[in-house]
Amino acid sequence: MTLPLQGIKVIDMSQVYFGPGGAVYLADQGADVIKIETIRGDAMRHRYTTPYLTQWNMSKPFLSLNRNKKSISLDIRTDEGKKIVSQLCETADVFILNMRPGTEKQFELDFESLSKSNPKLIYVSISGFGSEGPDASLPGYDIVLQAKSGVLSLRKFPDGTPVPYPIMFSDMSGCMSLSYSVMLALWEREKTGKGQKIECSLFNQALAMQMQQLIWIENDQGSLPGNAPSAMASCYECFDDKWIAIVVMESNQWAGLCRVLDIEHLIDDPDYSSYENRVKNASDLAELFRAIFPTKNSDYWIDKLNYEGIPCSIVQERDDLLDDAQVITNKMIATDIHPKVGNVSYVMPPFKMSQHDYIESARLPAPLLGEHTKEILKDLGYHDEEIQSFLDRNIVNENIE
Repeated sequence: MTLPLQGIKVIDMSQVYFGPGGAVYLADQGADVIKIETIRGDAMRHRYTTPYLTQWNMSKPFLSLNRNKKSISLDIRTDEGKKIVSQLCETADVFILNMRPGTEKQFELDFESLSKSNPKLIYVSISGFGSEGPDASLPGYDIVLQAKSGVLSLRKFPDGTPVPYPIMFSDMSGCMSLSYSVMLALWEREKTGKGQKIECSLFNQALAMQMQQLIWIENDQGSLPGNAPSAMASCYECFDDKWIAIVVMESNQWAGLCRVLDIEHLIDDPDYSSYENRVKNASDLAELFRAIFPTKNSDYWIDKLNYEGIPCSIVQERDDLLDDAQVITNKMIATDIHPKVGNVSYVMPPFKMSQHDYIESARLPAPLLGEHTKEILKDLGYHDEEIQSFLDRNIVNENIE
């Protein structure tokens, strides 16, 4: 199998979601990714796990975010640990880490230090709020950034209580932004021969995900609706207790919906004939729709809506996706056999490239903590006696069980 990033070496010293997720996108495309972990391991090894996975220091998120990587476990607080990281970066194309701004200098892992021995290094720094400003040193987690960025103001219970997005809003979208920025830097390096520092932050990512909401125009006081109800882009419960989602934006879609719901007399009703009036009278429409949709099963409505060309879908449970015909046909989810934990299913890259084989499985399973420590150290030129000394002194860790 040929992949576009074959020959690119990435050192991933990040943990949790943002950095590992960005690195796994690079790994999926053929990059050789070495994951540097602490002696205890990436924090995500120990979160959202199960008793069965705990015995291998694994969790479901970790398995997904760290496929196609090798793991070395070391203590960067030691001189030997710092030296090993520096040596890995000397021949690397990309280095990724997430630390509070300024902390990296304590470990001699700042861009200036590492680029002296490797001017072509692309250095990716991830923080919660950015490297400058009054919040630069604060810890950042996704829900905190949802609050800071105004995202939580868009989702509220009727009593005004903010409702966090259940997915890692900034982290998961940031994975793609990180890999995109690395692609840009690699391409620029082809022209200049120089590496550079890339700064990513959860806060900036949360703002970027609201690009359609966060636009201010001088003398224009209007704003896009955030938490306002919309009968024309909403979900409705059906007779079989399933929910369907519909979107009706255009006049022809409105006419089609009226035919589906047997309310054709409303097609030209001035209160609803224009999109603006349908938004204005959304509450009345929502009440009407909530009375009609429960009279039939969801499959009935989906067939009728599709016939009229109205965007719609049954609200699926996550487990339904493994059996979804569209997912299966387009190979959106792959299932591999992990040598320790068994079958693992994960979402594959959300694009296909005609010049390369489509990625249907992982080249490497997510690694055990320090699974490749000896292999990586030997590649750096360390002898067995030195490696054993590191192990005895807890400078490095190895797990090959």
